[in-house]
Amino acid sequence: MEIGLNMGTDIDTLTLDMLRFASLLRIMELAKLAQNYEDLAVKLRADSSTKAVDEAREWVFGSFGQGSGSLSDRYVYKNGSVDDVLNAEYEELLQKLTDFANGS
Repeated sequence: MEIGLNMGTDIDTLTLDMLRFASLLRIMELAKLAQNYEDLAVKLRADSSTKAVDEAREWVFGSFGQGSGSLSDRYVYKNGSVDDVLNAEYEELLQKLTDFANGS
């Protein structure tokens, strides 16, 4: 397990979370954002330097958006209604990524 130098970031766990988050974003029809998360996860696995982790934090923070339509205002729908199980996973991953973006 490779640990990033920045605040002991566990790169393996972080990138797995990013990849799962990306799969949920695809269900939510946010394919471009999902691809960006996948690309970032691959990049961090190749380079987990402090600089790369700091840049990832900044990008993740910016990806959330603000106000109406932000990622925190979205839900995972499947078959026309909110999928409670997937949505709970989405919210958990969103919180983990928020914590990462905020440096915790």
